[in-house]
Amino acid sequence: MPWRRPGPGACPPTQKLIEVTVLRRRVSLRRSVPLPRGLPPKRRVPVRRTRSRPRRGPGRSPDYLAWIRTLGCVVCSRVSGGATVIEAAHTNVLGARGMGQKASDFSAVPLCSGHHREYPDSYHRLGEPCFVQQHRIDLHRVVTDLKQVFDYQLAAGLLTVLTTTTAD
Repeated sequence: MPWRRPGPGACPPTQKLIEVTVLRRRVSLRRSVPLPRGLPPKRRVPVRRTRSRPRRGPGRSPDYLAWIRTLGCVVCSRVSGGATVIEAAHTNVLGARGMGQKASDFSAVPLCSGHHREYPDSYHRLGEPCFVQQHRIDLHRVVTDLKQVFDYQLAAGLLTVLTTTTAD
């Protein structure tokens, strides 16, 4: 083992090594309320506050989407039943959506699953502009007409609202 020169932290070989124990004084934590003895406290879950301002973002309506799914496909006029499933396809007709946000529910149109996602000429494979051009559909007119019919049926009481109300 090579000999080290004495310096800060070095010990010459002629001196004995001495163990030194450093005692640190622990400072107790000052608590306003003493800790309870026994079982640990139960976890408290904060109560969600109601919004003071209405939420931002596109309009959401599960009732409108459910009503859209009862209609026939805009392209092929098929209705739900058997192997056909009608889906509410969100469009960008009512305005651009935010990044990472789905468009408003009130811009949805009824499409069968084939014309929505599966066929080569479907809405999601072609994109909105090509889909509208290929199928010759005026999406803006379809969306506004559907919204007017829904509002009329809702006002006239012809539409059964899906939300449950509690009787007091």
